[in-house]
Amino acid sequence: MKAAVLHRFGSLLALEELPDPRARGDEVLVRVRGAGVCHTDLHMIDGYWPDLPLPRVLGHEIAGEAEGIGPVLVYPCWGCGSCELCRRGEEQLCPEVAEAGWVRDGGYAEFVLVPSRRYLLPLQDLDPVRAAPLADAGVTPYRAVRRVRGWLERGGVALVIGAGGLGQFAVQYLKLLTDARVVAVDIDERRRASARELGADEVASPEQVGELGRARVVLDVVGSNETLALAAATVEPMGIVVQIGEAGGRLSFGHATVPAEAHFTTAAWASIADLEAVLQHANRGEITWHVETLPLEQVNEALGRVRRGDVLGRMVITP
Repeated sequence: MKAAVLHRFGSLLALEELPDPRARGDEVLVRVRGAGVCHTDLHMIDGYWPDLPLPRVLGHEIAGEAEGIGPVLVYPCWGCGSCELCRRGEEQLCPEVAEAGWVRDGGYAEFVLVPSRRYLLPLQDLDPVRAAPLADAGVTPYRAVRRVRGWLERGGVALVIGAGGLGQFAVQYLKLLTDARVVAVDIDERRRASARELGADEVASPEQVGELGRARVVLDVVGSNETLALAAATVEPMGIVVQIGEAGGRLSFGHATVPAEAHFTTAAWASIADLEAVLQHANRGEITWHVETLPLEQVNEALGRVRRGDVLGRMVITP
């Protein structure tokens, strides 16, 4: 099979011919139809997690076809199946979790080997190429919004920092699941316009946020030093900040640096149940998202465009 392989941190992916994987035991072979390109892939290439084993086929947003099932979306967080977190359905938090495209080979290939059928969610009427981004970009902000609904029971302002692929989903979930007044923040005018079309009540550049007042909920879809500082400066006392993006940012924490009794937490991917809920919303036509495709042979071009911010929604690789 053809696959795009990372051999060394800081290098381009190498397009190679690898042996076709063979399923054994509970494993299922999935023919990849679409694999989303995520900023996390760039962080991996850049060596943010230097202990990750190489070589590795990247790509954790995977949709394709499985024999005997048909079109499927792959849940990419493969836990041990027996610890307390796995028994609770939170396999993404398992201490031994092996994520597709991280610890196991992922979807930048013609085939991917999945450990169990329980990680395959039937797509119903959704196109696999279009559905691939739901495995991360679509589900991670869903989980974050689900967790902050209690802060927005009586309305309030929810600020989304970053209106790219994940942020556009976050705006839609906030409008769909809460009564919040949603403000989307981005440096890119095109993304601000897209967020407005998707339901944001207001849009702003980072420089304009100070004029809008405090927010009860802040979702930081970027996660840089600058965006975390903006989140801390904007959240209300007793409000909540959820860091979703993994841009390597850090925040100084203490009585003098954050609002009184504000909550700060992270979003760590999502559970299978979260992904099932997202698929239900997608199949009912309650959410939408922009997809642009490139063939596997152009995976480095796709990664370059994501690095430059030259993608409005989500880029999907088609093997």
